[in-house]
Amino acid sequence: MGSVKTQMLPRTELGVFAAGTEDSAARERLLEQVLEQSGEAVIVKDLDGVVTFWNREATSLYGFSAVEAIGRPLRALHAADLSEADYARILARIRAGKATASTVERRKKSGELFRVAIKTTPLIDARGKIIGEITVARDVTELHRTEEALRSSQATLEAKLATIRDANRKLEATVRQLETFQRDAETLSRMAELLQACAARGEAYAVISETVGELFPGVRGTFYIYRESRDVLEHAASWCGEQVPEAVLPPEDCWALRLGRPHFVHREGGVRCRHAPAAGHAYVCMPVQGQGQVLGLLHLALDVGGRANPATAETERRLRALTDSIGPALANLKLRDALRVLALRDALTGLYNRRYMEDALQRELHRAERTGKPVALIMIDVDHFKRFNDTFGHDAGDFVLSVMARTITENIRPSDIACRYGGEELAVVLAEAPLECAVERAERLRVAIRETSLTHRGQLLPSPTASFGVAAYPAHGGNVADLAKSADRALYRAKQAGRDRVCAVEGAVGV
Repeated sequence: MGSVKTQMLPRTELGVFAAGTEDSAARERLLEQVLEQSGEAVIVKDLDGVVTFWNREATSLYGFSAVEAIGRPLRALHAADLSEADYARILARIRAGKATASTVERRKKSGELFRVAIKTTPLIDARGKIIGEITVARDVTELHRTEEALRSSQATLEAKLATIRDANRKLEATVRQLETFQRDAETLSRMAELLQACAARGEAYAVISETVGELFPGVRGTFYIYRESRDVLEHAASWCGEQVPEAVLPPEDCWALRLGRPHFVHREGGVRCRHAPAAGHAYVCMPVQGQGQVLGLLHLALDVGGRANPATAETERRLRALTDSIGPALANLKLRDALRVLALRDALTGLYNRRYMEDALQRELHRAERTGKPVALIMIDVDHFKRFNDTFGHDAGDFVLSVMARTITENIRPSDIACRYGGEELAVVLAEAPLECAVERAERLRVAIRETSLTHRGQLLPSPTASFGVAAYPAHGGNVADLAKSADRALYRAKQAGRDRVCAVEGAVGV
């Protein structure tokens, strides 16, 4: 053993024992014992990488005994798997006296690969010359595995956290979307409720403008509604500073009306409607449908993105929900208007019906009673109307009645009320008109009717004439029934006097 130890640890190489001292051998043995019992593998090699010291921890770590290791280069031991370039770098490091610390993979004598943490320091003799390198090595395979497991667990945890964060972002987006849906639904529900309560179309258009402003803040827009003739659309409302367009819009000027579906145009270009502003402005046109037909058009100066970024599904959903709510509400309003007209007006002449006239006359009499102002009533009967029907047919008779109704409407004040009293008998209520004024008005109507030229289906018809009876409140009746009877008696006197004339209760006036 003594010869082995001397071979393992020569004094000149360690450079720590002075020659000629008495206790140098004892110190050498003490140093060898310290290195053997250090608890870590200690390897000493010369400048050519040849092992000169190999303790028992090195044997335990690498599997090579000291006898097998000492005198052999690292290339023949645990560094056998290194490439020529890597081994050359190790020798260069040893000769340069460079201290290092690293964790590397090495192979044991048994062939097993493991991880080892090594620290190297240069070995310098008493004269300060580099004569080799000292390596301290420690097996960190389990530590490495633990670290790898921790890193893997951390990566897995981070992936799960990323998944959770992504799920949270999606959940937050879904919650925001649901909140938007709820706000939109509440806005549209409120609009539908208000539209149902509207008494006039102007009120409905104001409600629509306000609702669009809530759903699309700051977006300019225009709303058009089809005329009853359905040949053009009329401007109904504009908002957010939108320039007021032409009063009417031909359907062929809008691609949305032509195609029967929404038409989106981005600012970069696209097929633009003739009614739309110049290029460089994005917009969308939305047909408004109800009861199976297009009722109107909604035009919004909405930025719908470019070719690569078209309108979002959220924008389209809002637009469709808006028009889907407007359409049925407008259809119901239109139906209510039609029913109101049917309830108040005569379908043939367009004049108010008898029931409306009696209600209106009753209101005027109450007002006259409060104010002390007169009210006049003119009863009108078409002369020889039965003979006219028998000669030219009932459709010609209906034509004559409608023309007479139009003539009467054109020759009375806006505040006067004209109605079809029954059959060929018509009536006009003149508010705040004395008897003399009413007689004058009746005479003007008589002349206008007589001078009417009638052509029906290419056939020239004889000009109609009519007889007029005039009565006034309160002189000729204190209620609707009495006033109507007085006017009827005056009308009967006009017929008895030869027709085509005006008679008041007091006597005949005119020709």
